[in-house]
Amino acid sequence: MSARMPTLSASSFLLTISLYTHHSKGILLAIVLDWKEGTRMILRIARLVARAVLFAALFITFAQVSSAQVPQASIDKMVSLLKANAYNYSATKSPTVWVIHFNGTHLKDIKLIVALGNDVDSDMVIFVTVTEKRRMPSTNEFRYKLLKFNHEYDQVKVGLDGDDDLSVRVDGSLRLADADYVKGIINQIKNSSDEIYGKIEGDLVP
Repeated sequence: MSARMPTLSASSFLLTISLYTHHSKGILLAIVLDWKEGTRMILRIARLVARAVLFAALFITFAQVSSAQVPQASIDKMVSLLKANAYNYSATKSPTVWVIHFNGTHLKDIKLIVALGNDVDSDMVIFVTVTEKRRMPSTNEFRYKLLKFNHEYDQVKVGLDGDDDLSVRVDGSLRLADADYVKGIINQIKNSSDEIYGKIEGDLVP
């Protein structure tokens, strides 16, 4: 009469081998070999799955980066609009960002940034960083003054950017823009930034 192995968990596998060695050495040897081969197979499958996941992640990332690129036609149009207004602009390391410097009455160097993005309705962003976070007092009175600027000045948004620096900004559509539209926005941002800096200069920390 042949001995039958009970069903045991993986944690009791070694114990099963020791109990049944004297009954069926050949069967147990085959079981051990099969278990080792199964382990190797699982490891091979795990490696293949890991490689497939890595490849998929890289492919998705590449696709996102590619889709995030601004069309060359948009870049060319933005450059043509800047040239049409005879702005002395400077290119940057990014092909979608330009810088224009103006001299202000209060803000001596008005550094105006023109940038293109991918939002269809607001793919053109023009802004000036008026002052850095470290220079602004964290009082309620000062922040109330900043909030009032949004009511006082038309078109522009006056607020804190991602670094909590104070900025004056306009988001527009390049598709609808012409040279006069861009000139109007740039003048509004330039003048508003200069005036706002003059109104808060006395509150700023050196």
